Amino acid sequence: MKRLFAFAKRTPPPKEPTVSEGVAGWVPMQAYPTPQELTQMLPAGLYQFDKMIGQGGMGGVYSGRQLNLGRAVAIKILHRDHGSDYSYAERFRREAQALAQMNHPNIVSVYDFGLVGEYLYYVMEFVEGTDLHHSVSMGKLTIPKILTIIEEVCDALTYAHGKGIVHRDIKPANILIANDGRIKVADFGLAKRFDQKATMLTQSNMAMGTPDYAAPEQYDSKADIDHRADLYALGVMLYQMLTGTVPRGSWQQPSVLCGCDTRLDAVIVRALKTDRNQRFASAAEFKQAVQAVTATPLAPAAAPISRMPTAPSSKPIIGRVLVLEDDVLLRNLIVRNLKGEGFEIVETADGSDTVKRYSEAMIARKPFDLVLIDLTIPLGMGGARAMELLRQADPEVDAIVSSGNRSDPAMLQPSAHGFADVLPKPYDSRDLVRIVKQVLEQRNKRLAASRA
Repeated sequence: MKRLFAFAKRTPPPKEPTVSEGVAGWVPMQAYPTPQELTQMLPAGLYQFDKMIGQGGMGGVYSGRQLNLGRAVAIKILHRDHGSDYSYAERFRREAQALAQMNHPNIVSVYDFGLVGEYLYYVMEFVEGTDLHHSVSMGKLTIPKILTIIEEVCDALTYAHGKGIVHRDIKPANILIANDGRIKVADFGLAKRFDQKATMLTQSNMAMGTPDYAAPEQYDSKADIDHRADLYALGVMLYQMLTGTVPRGSWQQPSVLCGCDTRLDAVIVRALKTDRNQRFASAAEFKQAVQAVTATPLAPAAAPISRMPTAPSSKPIIGRVLVLEDDVLLRNLIVRNLKGEGFEIVETADGSDTVKRYSEAMIARKPFDLVLIDLTIPLGMGGARAMELLRQADPEVDAIVSSGNRSDPAMLQPSAHGFADVLPKPYDSRDLVRIVKQVLEQRNKRLAASRA
């Protein structure tokens, strides 16, 4: 088992950022303007933004109002440095126009776009409500509701694909549920035209989706990504909605885990085929397969689904650990080793998800004992910013920082940045388990002393 984790991120970026600089290769998190500054940057009297509602490696999102029409809007800004060549802004313009031309009840509408200062921006419809990620986490979705959501997402994708646009980042966090129940597919920030070769985000330095939901061909820099990548992600999402987890390795069929209709197993198996030629040919065909199940249900399913727990560990649960790591293979190995030692693990691949899961656990009074944080998350919010937000939510958070950049200030002085300990990469499984247990022991002693 020695040097199990040595392969992760072997080649660091030319300039690894410090903890205050944010995610490797991207603009520092704190470089984003305040809502007031953004209002002043855009044409006078047109928009007024009141708060930032999200940020990550790809940009920042704000809520506000379009003053001349009196409607609520959201704006997403991308730093123009995300594109390394002179034609990036032109590609952005062409594809923003394509997105703005989409008009579908299940797609968040794009109202405006442009370039202001150092930022490219989209102005879009603001949806008051929640997202599917939150609903899945709360475990309150019934099977009929799940299948209705999938059908509406299929409608949105059928429309987008008909316009020659593939989303490339279908996942629960990008599916919005309005307060009135409407389903909206959001964040076409990674979208590309699959009917054209040169598109905004086909360059080698651009993100290619969220690892757990990315189709196998999205890891091939030479592959032409088409609409079937979205259908793969939709299959992952359906599995997650039914079981509460994403399919990895030799995954169990959802009917075994949650008791759903066995015909849904076949839908998911086909959607997750490695060879995209064996997947559904279109989102409409995917929807038809789901409708075949809803048309003739085998059993009533009006109550929230009951998920079968995974096989019990031979060891008692000794602590709950939240893991932030975007490398899927590395994360699987972390989970395998810590579960083998008796830890309950929740996995995340983006800092925003980490913060959300931690906050939800506190609200549910099932707090995490420890957070393992990777500093560098190129496809989303990095570990530095996630730790800042975690400390705001819980000043007593116990976290371990991990990175291959051992000269980062957070790695050199972890306590100065709120971390309990440090886990430099590469490390082996024994180091992982030893440091996690060591920090947990220190936490338990501190809590015991505070109760005395």
